[in-house]
Amino acid sequence: MTQPSLWRHVGFRRLYLSTVGFSLGTQVYQLAMPLILYELTRSAAAMTAMRAIELLPNLLLAMFIGVWADRIDRGRWARLAIAGMVVLMGVQVLLLEQGAAALPFFFITAFVLMTLNYLYAICRMGMIKEMLPEPLLLPATGQLTVVNQLFAVLGPALAGGLLAWRLELGLWLPMAAMLLAAWLLRSLPLPARRIEASGFWQDWREGWRVLVRNRPLWHLAWLVVLINGSVGVVEVLFLFRARDQLQLGPGELGLLYGLAGVGGVAGGMLCSRLRQRFGLGRLLMMELLLESACVLVLAWSDSLPLLLLALAANSFGGVIGNVCIWGYRQESTDSRYIGRISGLTGSMFKLLMPATLVLSGGLAASLPLAYLLSACAGAHLLAVLGTRVSAIYRVA
Repeated sequence: MTQPSLWRHVGFRRLYLSTVGFSLGTQVYQLAMPLILYELTRSAAAMTAMRAIELLPNLLLAMFIGVWADRIDRGRWARLAIAGMVVLMGVQVLLLEQGAAALPFFFITAFVLMTLNYLYAICRMGMIKEMLPEPLLLPATGQLTVVNQLFAVLGPALAGGLLAWRLELGLWLPMAAMLLAAWLLRSLPLPARRIEASGFWQDWREGWRVLVRNRPLWHLAWLVVLINGSVGVVEVLFLFRARDQLQLGPGELGLLYGLAGVGGVAGGMLCSRLRQRFGLGRLLMMELLLESACVLVLAWSDSLPLLLLALAANSFGGVIGNVCIWGYRQESTDSRYIGRISGLTGSMFKLLMPATLVLSGGLAASLPLAYLLSACAGAHLLAVLGTRVSAIYRVA
């Protein structure tokens, strides 16, 4: 089936438009929240702690959410999850008036909000698997990733401008965009599927067995543990470096990240073609080498043009890696297990991130940020070596 046949699919078009709204909301929120905390606390530790807390639902609950997602109406619960996120953002708007004193409440609402975010993500993965044939899974993943990256271009610019005007606008816009996303998911045409009536824990154990038997995906999951542990630190520490050391304002930061997001859009559009040419394993090695070089530039350069180039190239490589990883997970997993496998691997993917974020936030007070970012570049190089000796290297 060709790429145009993807756009003739009514269900995918509806899901795509919903993803547009959701991606706009999440991209604005993801830059707005760390900057809001910076304005309230002027602390790198608070920023990294918030990012770590946002990852905890993925780490602690994703494997259980995945089992549940295989037993529910995914379309309905995706809408409910988005609605819950909107309510929690409204609570965070109210908390802004209390300033730094409300920091514990920001942490609590962020934990619940990201739990709902992950429920939505797993439901969406399941809906894609249900509605599309296997040849369209990688192109669909690529197109949805391009949407996310398109708003990685627009979202930061919007967030920076909104925060420079009024802090609460960085939350109001995501709320409106997500309400639109939930509305577009109504009456989504999904094929009827048979829900197996086996026990919850039996389903959970079966998910582990299916994952371990898929050797390339099993090896890939452990590689992503290392990669994500590095990526999460890079995202937060460079944001802090840009704001605190380079003295870039919210508007300048938004523009910088927005322009850099063009690289991610290009990566999403070219990923399928590059995978066909190089194969999955080799392509992952190349993009990790690119990311490592970019992180070194982010660590040591003070030149805005160089930083912009590094951010754009890093976004290009990161999107290629994400599309390959998510696409292969979709391709190699039967629809009956997609929720469980998404949940289990999702928990594994974030295994190191909370610890590395908290550790780096503490070390940032005593060590130069350039040293910490360079250590992250070294972690990417270790992942390159791991990819070369793993089963994923031989996947076409």
